[in-house]
Amino acid sequence: MKSYYSIIRFVNNPLSKENLAIGIILVSKSKVYYKFSDQKIRFSKNINSSNAKLLDYTIKKVSDFIDSEFRKDISLFSQDNSIYIDYLKRLSIYNNGFLQFDNPKALNLEFNSISFENFYQKFIEIKYKKISKETVDKSFENTIKKVFHEPLKGLIDLDYKIKKQEIPNLFFNYTLDGIGVNGSIYSVKSLDLNSEKPIDTFQREISDLESLNYRLDLFSKENLSNPNSDNHYLVVNEYKGRKDSYQKLYEILKSQNDLSFPYSVISTDELPTLTKKIKSSESIIKFSDFIKK
Repeated sequence: MKSYYSIIRFVNNPLSKENLAIGIILVSKSKVYYKFSDQKIRFSKNINSSNAKLLDYTIKKVSDFIDSEFRKDISLFSQDNSIYIDYLKRLSIYNNGFLQFDNPKALNLEFNSISFENFYQKFIEIKYKKISKETVDKSFENTIKKVFHEPLKGLIDLDYKIKKQEIPNLFFNYTLDGIGVNGSIYSVKSLDLNSEKPIDTFQREISDLESLNYRLDLFSKENLSNPNSDNHYLVVNEYKGRKDSYQKLYEILKSQNDLSFPYSVISTDELPTLTKKIKSSESIIKFSDFIKK
């Protein structure tokens, strides 16, 4: 015995026929099954909020019709397949321009409540693809926290945003992983190239870091008795992806590790040594405390 179904659609734009399948009604062996997607109804309301109340009203009218008249009459004429199609077509009388029913289609299948739910889930309901937290590589971030943030907590400023008004001629705010003062200003910035944020984001952060370090050195010369400019560090691990632009950026950074460059490029493997050096200093203080003096 054949079954018949009709897709119920929210039509946002009658001219372009832009629509969203928000429900389905199906008749099989004198049984009537129907279901609307709450998720898609909410989405439809976001698309066209002016019709939100009318959409709720129309869905209720359709549901009332199916629950009372449609199911009652289908049970009386269960042997007449044509009545299925006629009643499915009758639902078009509720068409008010934005809620429409497809012409009924036949399936050479019999349905029960379980198979109808599977059919509905496959063709109507929104399917969300969950991203497993395990698929996101946080090894770089976790290493920074473990070997740098945790050992130096309370000794220097961590995740510190330097505000432009704190440093002369600095025209932007900038966040460092760490900054402290011990005769010289120590600063540390980490960038995870393997996170593959937009390449221009990395380029901008590196350019701003160079400008910041230059101004920190000028600030040191004016405010410290024996400043050393060789205390700025950029933590970057080898890029392991396949994008040429990221690989080239990593190679450029590694090739610039000389005394004329405004910071030293190190990996997370070298970071514990730097952390130990900072921690062993008895006179290290937070940068925020230094500028308050």
